[in-house]
Amino acid sequence: MRNNPRHQGAVISAGVLLGTGLGGFLDGILLHQVLQWHNMLSSQLPPTDLVAMKVNMFWDGLFHAFTWLVTVVGLALLWRAGKRPEVPWSTRTFVGSLSLGWGAFNVVEGLIDHQWLGIHHVHPGAGQLAWDVGFLLFGALLVVVGWALIRAGREHTRTRGAPVRPAARERLATGRT
Repeated sequence: MRNNPRHQGAVISAGVLLGTGLGGFLDGILLHQVLQWHNMLSSQLPPTDLVAMKVNMFWDGLFHAFTWLVTVVGLALLWRAGKRPEVPWSTRTFVGSLSLGWGAFNVVEGLIDHQWLGIHHVHPGAGQLAWDVGFLLFGALLVVVGWALIRAGREHTRTRGAPVRPAARERLATGRT
């Protein structure tokens, strides 16, 4: 049974926002805090003294508040979608949406913060352009993979509660499409 693709929008919207928020959290936790490669304003205000560190920490906190808010909105949308029986569920669609959101976050954040505004770089110093380009390419790859998974999910999804025809049940059981 082929679904109406417009009903996938609820899961896709939720997944993209969750991917954006979770991708932002990973960036902030791994690159800002664990590896300490950069802070939000580290190219404009290098954290070389206590005041500069506190300013950078404040802006990192605003960044984390934004990613938290995006994640909460994504969860709310997913919760609402889960209550709608006409919304089809597909792991491929959801994982693809997460990937698309994370990749879009990387591309937008990389272009704006790293390239256009230059407020920080992925790993400043020797080779910083290579790190910035790698970040953008990784984001673009996540977008392409996400898009492909969403498209594949369209073909392998059925509306919850819809009856499965015997031929479709056999294809699902054997993994054939």
